[in-house]
Amino acid sequence: MKVAFFQSNSLPLDKGKINYYLSQAKKEKAKLFILPEYALNKFFKDLETMPISFIKDQSTHQINLLKRLSNVYNLTILAPIIIVKKDKKYKAIGKFFNGKVRYYYQQVYMPYSHWNEEKFFDKKESLPMIFNIGNIRIGAIFGFESHFDNFWAFFREKKVDVVCVLSIGAFNSFNRWYEMLKTRAFLNNMYVIRVNRVGNWEDWEFYGKSFAINPEGEEIIKLSSKEELGIVKISKNEVKQSRKEWKFNYLYKNLSF
Repeated sequence: MKVAFFQSNSLPLDKGKINYYLSQAKKEKAKLFILPEYALNKFFKDLETMPISFIKDQSTHQINLLKRLSNVYNLTILAPIIIVKKDKKYKAIGKFFNGKVRYYYQQVYMPYSHWNEEKFFDKKESLPMIFNIGNIRIGAIFGFESHFDNFWAFFREKKVDVVCVLSIGAFNSFNRWYEMLKTRAFLNNMYVIRVNRVGNWEDWEFYGKSFAINPEGEEIIKLSSKEELGIVKISKNEVKQSRKEWKFNYLYKNLSF
């Protein structure tokens, strides 16, 4: 199965751009199309000063657009989106397919003084997203959540083949992300695709460099720092072979502590 991942700047209301890249993914026979964090809404620092009604209207428009596009292109689309319900704000990943959507609500938010999502967003209990496309089992989480072992233990227990990490990275943090997710991929013998945003907010640079890692912890593809589409092929047999060879899951289950 082929997966397309699009590292983009903010896309609000830009139908032409999203249509172009979806058509390119379709030509490559991709079944899944992934967007990074804060691509369909303004960046978090802008949201902090934005009227909640504007956020809601913007998100409603984008949700309706992606529902329609998932139908038009017969693709599953994974996209982070801000959900507003009764004056509460949630950060979610939408899985759009066949004109419908279901959500995973972010469980762990950044609590830092310069980037305090924990204070801004509300929380709603939600299990990490898992779904199948053909015989490939797919998991999806937000970038910050990939730091926590609980998510990976959940995906390992559910026999996920590929984890999609939808993120936004700045401050020259690429090397940390790269080494961490290479290790996660290898220790869990699964593919990991990190989709990262590009562009700027004031003097903050979102550096892109989205990448895919195979179940052996090896890089398959890495993009540039500009707007770009990546395509990667996911092999169920490669996942099975890697798990058979390393036996990490079997040994993990037999630990007595």
